[in-house]
Amino acid sequence: MWCVLLAVYVIAGANLVPFHGDESTLIYMGRDSYYQFIDRDISKIYYDDTGTVSPTEQQLRLINGTIPKYIYGFVAINNGYTIEEINEQWDWGADYIYNQDTNRLPDEQLLSASRIVSSIQFALALIALFAVGRIIFNRPIAYMATLYIFLNPNLLINTRRAMMEGSHILGLALLVLIAVWTIRERKWWQYILLGIIAGFAVASKHPNAIINGLIFISIFTFVGWQAIRSKASIIAQTTRTMVDLCIAGLFTVGIFWLLNPALWRKPIAGIQESLSLRNDLLQLQSNAFNSYTSLGERLSGFFDFIFVATPQYFEVDQWATYPVISAQIGVYEQSILSGVAVGGSIIGGLVVMLLTVFGLIHFARNTQFSLEHRWLLTVVGGGICIITFILTPLTWGRYYLPIFPFVGFYLAYAVYTLTATIWKRYTV
Repeated sequence: MWCVLLAVYVIAGANLVPFHGDESTLIYMGRDSYYQFIDRDISKIYYDDTGTVSPTEQQLRLINGTIPKYIYGFVAINNGYTIEEINEQWDWGADYIYNQDTNRLPDEQLLSASRIVSSIQFALALIALFAVGRIIFNRPIAYMATLYIFLNPNLLINTRRAMMEGSHILGLALLVLIAVWTIRERKWWQYILLGIIAGFAVASKHPNAIINGLIFISIFTFVGWQAIRSKASIIAQTTRTMVDLCIAGLFTVGIFWLLNPALWRKPIAGIQESLSLRNDLLQLQSNAFNSYTSLGERLSGFFDFIFVATPQYFEVDQWATYPVISAQIGVYEQSILSGVAVGGSIIGGLVVMLLTVFGLIHFARNTQFSLEHRWLLTVVGGGICIITFILTPLTWGRYYLPIFPFVGFYLAYAVYTLTATIWKRYTV
């Protein structure tokens, strides 16, 4: 019932969230579903270095996850849209009016249906994260953690939109859930399942490869540490684990390749071009938008987006001048469906930060929990915080979204522990 209530809340606010230009682009990318399943012409999707396919479409399919675009494509097909009725890609070099006049705004009904599907994916992610909380901790902590996660304004804003974030967080949640089972039992079929889900997660949004890498590292280092403590043969233990992880890795690569038709014909050249395009895009974004220029700015941005949880509706300053966007933001913020920033201010953010750090440290040291789960959640959660802090080049809130599930667990554990301690002290 709890997860159903969370799902209803998330989906109910899907059509209220302010519009973002990337929604146009993701729905535009859905035309690959038409090429592959309606026209049955896969050649339009293959990576091609001769210039015979659309350069714009090729660039988008190489630098973005494929799961979201296929989902939005199927939504359009199932709602009776022809490929000619799909909007064009959003032009970030022009203003809102130009994009509106040149058919770059999605059809209202199509946008609504796509947002609902994205919201459903976030709701499914909440169910998976609740299961993680229930397995590692207990039911009260699972309730509190998922409450924090699903009320987070930036998670709600981005996963409700017809973008990649709904698929992104679902892939992350499923990865963590299967990792919780795998690191404890370490059966051969669990490694295969881990690899399959990892392939899906990375195909949903490429940064999930970081979470996947951290999970693999946590499993390998845990087995090695356990072998050292038990004075077992560390070579035998780690070799077997390395083989299992290599098998999982092969499944990850295989599923990712299977879900990326652009790479079917020229996988190596396609991946090289993808990395090149991604690097060029980051350079362009860093030069054109608000990028961090000092350690202080990085620390401030991390604190603001993670612990204060300040909502960010757009990344391009020009959007503040669009009356239609300002009106949408006003309506959304007045709704009870817009979520709650648990930090909400500098003082509140400091409280959340201190509780999160306390929860992380106390949990990592608490022998009442299984060592493998403490190891996993500490390595993966701490690792994603450090890597995101170092690699995030821009003051864009959605780059920090993968951190929130882990903050939710640490924060909920801290609140539960402190509350239980106080209750025990004053009631005995």
